[in-house]
Amino acid sequence: FGSLDILEVLARVTNEMTIGEMRQLLAHDPLSFTEDQYDLLIRAKTASLLSGACEVGGLNAPAPQRAALARFGERLGMAFQIVDDLLDYTALSEDTGKPSGLDLREHKVTLPLIHALPRMSAGERKLVSDLMADPEPDDASIAAVVAATARHGGLDYARERAHQLIAEADDELQALPQSPAREGLRASLGYIVERRR
Repeated sequence: FGSLDILEVLARVTNEMTIGEMRQLLAHDPLSFTEDQYDLLIRAKTASLLSGACEVGGLNAPAPQRAALARFGERLGMAFQIVDDLLDYTALSEDTGKPSGLDLREHKVTLPLIHALPRMSAGERKLVSDLMADPEPDDASIAAVVAATARHGGLDYARERAHQLIAEADDELQALPQSPAREGLRASLGYIVERRR
């Protein structure tokens, strides 16, 4: 492989991340944000970065192994982002190093809320709508939306999606020969699921 291979991967990742940023900036109605749109966003941002990093690590490998590494990185990146979004609902700020509910405070709609919204009552949806309209939502509003999201299965659903993506990433490793590097990649999957920050 040569520098052209690396440049090709870097150009693709840069392009995907730029498109992801543009999608996020152009999302006008956060409450109509769908799971498909969320997947496109995290695939273009976090997942494309990890996919590119894994692919570059395998540029010397045969094409099927290189493709498996890229797919592994994509699934790893998507799982990482879902867990990160989930931690915003569940982790203490002392653990994460950032305020709990930061995504909601910044009016970001992530997978837990996307899943829970259609299952909420009109009153609960109004709580969410009011929070999104408030330039500086208070802790009580954030706590109420977190509680409604949990009540309607948003947190469980996000955990389930992350575990599914981790399993898919692990399956991609079967295309690689047994090696300490492959086991290192497998260990990273456990870190994603167990991380607290």
